Amino acid sequence: HVAWTCMDTAYDNVKTTMAMVLSQYFLSLTIRRKRRIAVTVIIFVAGAFSGGNLFPNVTFAANKINKTSVANNNNNGLNRNRVKIKNHASGSFCDNEGSLHQLALDMINYSSPPGSKSYQKFKRVLDLRPFFYIDMGAQIFSTNKLMMRRMFHGIGLREKRFKPSLLDNVTLVETFYTKSPCPILEEGCINVPRILIQTEQATKWAPFIECHKSPNCIILEFSDYNMKRTPTDDMSDSYVLLPVMTQTPSRLSMGEPKIAKIIQYRSIDMVFFGLITKRRTFLTKAADAYREAHPNRTVHIDHNNQPISLAAAYAEAKVCLILHSYRSTSGGEYHRLSEFAPFGCIPVMENFADTIGIRVYERCGGAIFTNQTNMMAAAEDVIANIDRGSYNLGSKAITNWWKAGIQWEKILPAVFGVEEVSLF
Repeated sequence: HVAWTCMDTAYDNVKTTMAMVLSQYFLSLTIRRKRRIAVTVIIFVAGAFSGGNLFPNVTFAANKINKTSVANNNNNGLNRNRVKIKNHASGSFCDNEGSLHQLALDMINYSSPPGSKSYQKFKRVLDLRPFFYIDMGAQIFSTNKLMMRRMFHGIGLREKRFKPSLLDNVTLVETFYTKSPCPILEEGCINVPRILIQTEQATKWAPFIECHKSPNCIILEFSDYNMKRTPTDDMSDSYVLLPVMTQTPSRLSMGEPKIAKIIQYRSIDMVFFGLITKRRTFLTKAADAYREAHPNRTVHIDHNNQPISLAAAYAEAKVCLILHSYRSTSGGEYHRLSEFAPFGCIPVMENFADTIGIRVYERCGGAIFTNQTNMMAAAEDVIANIDRGSYNLGSKAITNWWKAGIQWEKILPAVFGVEEVSLF
């Protein structure tokens, strides 16, 4: 185990990197010496980000992926060819109007065109205070937190590194999970300058309703489907669409191989990592049936959030699956999609109820959308095409498209027509 104590959250990616490097090193020592070893490593990082928030111990363990695993890989029995191979990430479209960066600008222009009420409210909130304090409340959002930092830095806001006791010069940037210094649902806190980031498909409306009531609060929403479901029509005046759940880069980026393995020669047919809700037991049953029909092939369906294990599996996966947690009609699971897509596996996903960007995700991001009933058949068809070598070039293009990412520091200057600010 690699254990981290009292390390600033600004170094979340550093932690993940060192966990992977040290774990591999310790594993090699253990194998060579044929015994367990105990090592203490102290890492001191100094620089512009010194100081910051302290948090309880976080442990990364190189746990084995288990539960629904089978070994080896060959081409037995996969000869369907129903899924048409798309021309993924081709030409200038995916580099320009089909880029992730342009998609971010298209989203905000859809919800908040210049002069609209949400545009004006967003600008007002940004202008209220010179500082911001961001706490997204969950370790899994570490990369999203870094993205938001970059976005607010780009327009000249400066960050408070410690939880503020006085709120006279700071805007709070929070999620539903944040332990706020002044929770929006508490008396006297509704008018504190606040940017509320939506992270979930299943919306708990109370804090968002309060945010809409306040002239000093704006909601950053990742799903146009969520936005259309608001309890009142005028709540859209407090919503700004942005891909705040799309990780660019992925929190697993330090585990991405420098040269991705050719997809045709990867050892895992399908993977899914996430909470196994009642609805998702469909995947475990389907995986059992798949392994019974193809006993020499590998599938992983598991609830696993260990960065090392996830990165290792995604790097060997041909197809990465997404099935919604609770209902078939749901906003997109962009956090999970953007986490595995840069590894080059082909996303086979249950249909998103969102409308913005779906064509881009299909054409440039490699996504195959289907319904729950047809998901395994679609995945098998993709695997058959992969085994014939049909995806070898497409997989690389998809990886490059995701890694091009979003230039978050440029988003707000472009939206509000101001010059980008460099704070470092």
